[in-house]
Amino acid sequence: MKIGIFTYGTRGDVQPYIGLALALETKGHEVLLAAPENFEKYILGFGLNFHALYGYAEEMMNLPEGQKVLKTENSIQLMKYFFKVLNEIKIPLRQSYIDGINQVDCIIANSATMSIVSAIAEKQNKKMALTYFMPPLVETKEFPLADFDFLNFPWYNKMTYRFAHFFYWKFVKSETNEFRKELGLKELKQNLITTIDSKKTLDLYCLSPSLIPQPKDWNTHHKITGFINIPNEFRQKNHLEIQSNDLKAWLTQDEKPIYIGFGSNGVGNTEKIIEAIQMLLKHTNERILFCTGWSIYPEIPEHDNLYIVKEINHEEIFPFCKVGVFHGGAGTLGTLLRHKIPVIIISFYTDQPTWGKIIEKKNLGIHIPIKKLKKNTLIESLKIIKKPMYQENVNKISIQIQNEKGLEKTIQSLEEYFGI
Repeated sequence: MKIGIFTYGTRGDVQPYIGLALALETKGHEVLLAAPENFEKYILGFGLNFHALYGYAEEMMNLPEGQKVLKTENSIQLMKYFFKVLNEIKIPLRQSYIDGINQVDCIIANSATMSIVSAIAEKQNKKMALTYFMPPLVETKEFPLADFDFLNFPWYNKMTYRFAHFFYWKFVKSETNEFRKELGLKELKQNLITTIDSKKTLDLYCLSPSLIPQPKDWNTHHKITGFINIPNEFRQKNHLEIQSNDLKAWLTQDEKPIYIGFGSNGVGNTEKIIEAIQMLLKHTNERILFCTGWSIYPEIPEHDNLYIVKEINHEEIFPFCKVGVFHGGAGTLGTLLRHKIPVIIISFYTDQPTWGKIIEKKNLGIHIPIKKLKKNTLIESLKIIKKPMYQENVNKISIQIQNEKGLEKTIQSLEEYFGI
């Protein structure tokens, strides 16, 4: 039986699935990993079977219109922009999904691919499972959806999820039903999430239950399994080791540096980030490893305490770092905590503020919404995070995350569900 994994978006939407695909292959399963075209070299570097989904995610982010939207720091505007861009390439994009699903027997999808994949899976009568790397959207009375966490009691909590489902359906309803009509399927009258859930589709949240415990009122097909990462043995066999001798020397020559990086997350107000880095270099002796990722930064300063890379293997460099400053992506968060590193989340949009609130509540780090980032905010946050309680709490949760065996639990759930 051949398993197809379908994901779309940034590196954070792709990398965990590489770990999942590799682990599935070690269990004897044949896997096809489908992702945007710009990830072809990266995925093939692990020896995985790759299928290109039409479009270049990085180019979409850096188009003038995309940069303009990113500067608004507004999640709704960003969502509208991506739906607009994807709608413009919908014909070749949909066909690339069909071509991929034609090659597999069962399917793993996520929130970005769910509307297209679920229709094709229904048409071809193929079983689909969903996986997520963001805080749950499954209705529960135990806690509200994070953006509505100013109240907390059962009926209100449930309502917040229904509210989010309503707006999601508002965004995707027209395009979803248009595609379903093309495939000869009936139009959906109710929310897509509700429709999929009514089929008891396996719904896995690959997050640490130490950060978000699984609600007791969930049905059994909803599960929080634990973080997924690429196993070290696979990293050591490919291009992900530290290849620069200069970087190796810099990392080990003095006090541990601060890691600052926003990966493939789109940073609109890059000037704010550069100003904060300049203040650190000017007023402290902190060493900074700065990963620019997909974003385009103006006038990055030159300094002996600053080392700049475009992309880097987190597993290799985090053992040399003392604090992680990043956007709040779940994958990077899990890796930092596993390496016992306190975090400062500078959140921009989507689920990032949620993770920021969680780490602050658990005293694992500090949350700075990008709109509140001033020139000296990062300096002040670094002073606070040096308090012993942060390192003590991170040390404890690191052990919990390592013992959760998220990858193994995810695979076990998938094998049971698919009957393989």
